[in-house]
Amino acid sequence: VCCGNMSEASEDGSASQSQPEEDEDISQDTEDADETREEDQQSDEDAEEEEDEAPRRRRTAPRPPRDYRHLRIKASPKLPLLDDPAVSTTVREIGGAASWRLSTAKPGNGVDQIRDGSNETYWQSDGLQPHFINIQFPRRQTVSAIALYMDFNLDESYTPKKLKIMVGTTFHNLEQVRQVDVREPVGWVTIPLWRKWGEDPLDNILDPLRGEEDPDDLTRRRVPAHKRAPLRTHMVQVCINSMHQNGRDTHVRQVMVFGP
Repeated sequence: VCCGNMSEASEDGSASQSQPEEDEDISQDTEDADETREEDQQSDEDAEEEEDEAPRRRRTAPRPPRDYRHLRIKASPKLPLLDDPAVSTTVREIGGAASWRLSTAKPGNGVDQIRDGSNETYWQSDGLQPHFINIQFPRRQTVSAIALYMDFNLDESYTPKKLKIMVGTTFHNLEQVRQVDVREPVGWVTIPLWRKWGEDPLDNILDPLRGEEDPDDLTRRRVPAHKRAPLRTHMVQVCINSMHQNGRDTHVRQVMVFGP
């Protein structure tokens, strides 16, 4: 009986000794799990802070100065070159002296329709992009601006979205002087066609002092008026690169060319 009691006591003692070890293992596992959760929570908070800081960094980053050749123009229901008395007395429409050609056109929607003075008619292209309007003068002409009438409400996917203005002597030596972006225009889009003094080699010959560039002007978004010079060219080409809503063909309702 005594031996039996002793064996039972020893078994109870070993059980009592193993119980604290199991409790220690459970508590250690709990602490490890808590630390893991805290680390995961901290990493999530860090990731959220980085996501919040990224847009802030993008907003505070300075924008590079836009080249004066790249314009975003908002359409106007009236043509300022004709409706503003202060401007209309200094310019005149010179498109009648030029020869007009289009890259492609639907029958009954060609040059006559963009020169008839009516916003109800239009030129419709009939071919692959880009589409061209070629305006060629018999002699070198001073050009101040070119104005195009567009109507997104009527033409939708036919309305031009991105345009380029090219100038030169013939088709073989055209160079880009303007890149224009428009967004859902309804009205006149007037594109000024002055150039920066010194871009033409003849400028330095005629007036060497004005041909010198000011380094400070390179960081400005606008070219000072005293450094602007009239654009003189034999040919002006309007290149329509893309339309709204990924349209293929284009509608342009009126085109006018102005000179001093």
